[in-house]
Amino acid sequence: MVKELPPFESFAGQLLISAQNDAGDFFNKSVLLITEHSAEGGAVGYLLNRPMQNISVQEIFKDRDVSSLGVLNLKNGGPVDVMHGAVLHTDEYKTMDSHMLSHNLALTETQQILDDIAQQCGPHHFLIFIGKSAWAPGQLEEEIMGNIWITAPYSFDIVFNVPDNKKWQEALATLKIDANLLANRAGKA
Repeated sequence: MVKELPPFESFAGQLLISAQNDAGDFFNKSVLLITEHSAEGGAVGYLLNRPMQNISVQEIFKDRDVSSLGVLNLKNGGPVDVMHGAVLHTDEYKTMDSHMLSHNLALTETQQILDDIAQQCGPHHFLIFIGKSAWAPGQLEEEIMGNIWITAPYSFDIVFNVPDNKKWQEALATLKIDANLLANRAGKA
């Protein structure tokens, strides 16, 4: 039996929390920020708590002195478009190419923002992503109805301040969901 989808509601600007606890699942214990969502175009989001494993800051900032920046936390944004980079940042920094989002955030996908970050004249708060996550029209809604994902309101702290290994638990806590109970449930919903 196919479930009928409810009337369209955009999840853009919301957090998407994995309800799955399967270590083999790419999205296991993940938290994403949905940056785009429309009935016609589907959804796009970026994983907030998955550090990049096999790429260094020096590879991203080729021929730039980034030693003054300290450690930059590069994120695996998702399994789609893995050769593409994007910077999610606070909107006090804008270029002609910045895509304004809700919650005083912007997404910029040009080399200029990397140059400005390297020169310490970029945004105050930012995350650098390689790849993204995407859903076809109706796919995200079906996955939410199938209990694969839980939505939560945007939280600046979860996006920028909470350590990666705590984001899943903290995002669930904003909904008063005990991560231990969700993590210990048997099987998949």
